Amino acid sequence: MNKSPETTVTSPRALPESAGASPLRLDLIELETFLAVVELGSFSQAALRMHVSQPSVTARVQRLEERLQTRLLDRTTRSMAPTKDGWRLYEKATQALHELRQLVMDFDKNADRGSHRVTVAATPMIAGTTLPRLIHAYRKIYPDVRVQLLDLQYGEVIQRVRTGIADLAVIAYDGDSDQLAFQKLADEELLLVVPADHPLARRREVALKTVVQYPLMILDRYTKLQATIEQECRRRGLPLKALHEASQLTTLLGMLDAGNSITFLPRSMAQANASVTRATLRVTDLPLTREYGIVVARKGGLGSAAQSFVNYLHQEYANTLASDAAAPSS
Repeated sequence: MNKSPETTVTSPRALPESAGASPLRLDLIELETFLAVVELGSFSQAALRMHVSQPSVTARVQRLEERLQTRLLDRTTRSMAPTKDGWRLYEKATQALHELRQLVMDFDKNADRGSHRVTVAATPMIAGTTLPRLIHAYRKIYPDVRVQLLDLQYGEVIQRVRTGIADLAVIAYDGDSDQLAFQKLADEELLLVVPADHPLARRREVALKTVVQYPLMILDRYTKLQATIEQECRRRGLPLKALHEASQLTTLLGMLDAGNSITFLPRSMAQANASVTRATLRVTDLPLTREYGIVVARKGGLGSAAQSFVNYLHQEYANTLASDAAAPSS
């Protein structure tokens, strides 16, 4: 008889009981062993296939016969052949295990497809500017990889990486955590953004001592920027008129447009939100930058697809960010 591949499925001692049906009380290993004996026509050959001793094969077949309360094999010192019941079991079990193997293969294929999915979390501005073009270019190289982009607020981005919902995050990360690791991708210059009718609007450059004369509002997650400005003002003896925080970019820009404050934004973000009602300028005597990078969980590691995307970001993110910054404002 032709050999059939041995299944790699494992199971509990008894096959599960369907609702409303009598329990089968069959051990899958015993059933596979019986099929191997019939297919190979030999207990010793079946033992080699199943990687057990010949007495173990004999014991498995005997237990199966006891459970079914019928003789499955006619055995003599010179020959072995299935009984009528043995042939019935062989035909039905072969068909059932073939379908089971096919189902397991389908599950394996689905798992393989899942391993080619990357979930990336990012804050709204990064998710809406730099990342879409990077994802599009990456999928041209790796069309089998599906990249899911989660557009979330900063705290939610961090939480998704911590809980494993996202494989990685692409953000400007100001935090420090034993659970998360940061991989730098690029720095971007911060520009001062003011209303178009502001006294500073017609300038291209300005010194810090002039900036701090006006109410300043920045995003609350820009903790390093806040610390830098406050430290530099103390060092130079400059009075900081006011330093307020906003949680959302829309709130920040609304306060700016209403004339309540001025702010700092990364160049690409400032240009993406450029309008006739706003102007941008550089601070000449204090280099201010925003650091972008990848945040991943320290434990667990990345799958092959996620690591491939991380490698691509390290290669291309800085160039894409630079091209965004060089693009003319609308």
